[in-house]
Amino acid sequence: MVAIPDEVMKILNDPASVRVIATKSEKGDVHIIQAGSIMAPAPDTVVIGAVLMKRTGKNLEGMKSRGEMVSILAGSKGQSYEIRAKVKELATSGPIFEGMNAELAKTGMKASGVWMFEVKEVWNQSANHYAGTKMV
Repeated sequence: MVAIPDEVMKILNDPASVRVIATKSEKGDVHIIQAGSIMAPAPDTVVIGAVLMKRTGKNLEGMKSRGEMVSILAGSKGQSYEIRAKVKELATSGPIFEGMNAELAKTGMKASGVWMFEVKEVWNQSANHYAGTKMV
């Protein structure tokens, strides 16, 4: 198990931070979206609500079947961290799904599912001398 460091958890779970996810298609084309629903309910898990995901959702399905990892970037106030994670599943019921939709309801949105990821690596990508350093 790889645990996300506390300073990274803080940014991942801060609604004011910028969070993006990069996926790739079967052909290898990279696709990146900003997604405010990205969060870490536990130090070894990242989730994202499937709200308007068309290409991203299709890419995630393919990446899961191929055992590939996504790249998630979270940043705030000059700090930036990359989380590389393996696609686990798309949850369409259960406590994480219900919790995600409770949060999204505050913004008038609803997720059809919640993509769940197992954290494999965390990298510091901040604009400082730690840039490019693997944290875990």
